[in-house]
Amino acid sequence: MMFLPLASSSKGNAYLVSGSDATILLEAGLTMKELRKRSPVQISSLDAAFITHEHMDHAKCVKKLCDIGVSVYMSEGTAIALDLEEANIMEQHETVEVGSLQITAFDTYHNTAQPFGYAIEDANTKERLLFAVDTVNLNVRWSGLTQVAIECNYADELLGRLSRLPDKVKERIRRSHMEIETTIKYLHKLDLSKVRRIWLLHMSSSSGDAGRFLERFEREFPGINIRICKE
Repeated sequence: MMFLPLASSSKGNAYLVSGSDATILLEAGLTMKELRKRSPVQISSLDAAFITHEHMDHAKCVKKLCDIGVSVYMSEGTAIALDLEEANIMEQHETVEVGSLQITAFDTYHNTAQPFGYAIEDANTKERLLFAVDTVNLNVRWSGLTQVAIECNYADELLGRLSRLPDKVKERIRRSHMEIETTIKYLHKLDLSKVRRIWLLHMSSSSGDAGRFLERFEREFPGINIRICKE
């Protein structure tokens, strides 16, 4: 299974997942023009798209995806927030099959209507990806993971130093995004015995530190390839 980040920041999010016979899009937080520019595959040829929540850095071109015939999946709360009648509605723990890919929705914790994360398995290869972005924490447990793509947005120490940010904004971040220590603690609760790569998503440019975060994760998870997704 291939996981390919196209964009990962508060400016926009989009990720491709390709299995043995299907390719899906996770998030549509770019303009259609920019999405087409960054994607190595034709957007109209995508087998489906899955959206985690309604914020525009995750759902900017979702209506245009529907217009060109791409099947788009999300929670009912997200569809209502986006006023998107064309959306395919998923329930928590429901699994949708797209070719060999089996995509299961689970609850996340963000300041939105009904946010989801997704666990994706290729039925042919048995590879399994956990995808969770824009969440303050996670409670799900999955076995047999081979890749993890997870939010690691900020370090509280760095956030606290940002004098230009009002305290209420800092508190909103703390209540809606995953801090590095939270990410690490969660990952240590998982069975990572088969995981070959961890992707760190949605890192803040002002309260994150790519070099420092990479060094820390490599110490915490030796033998696993750590990748930081770029904007």
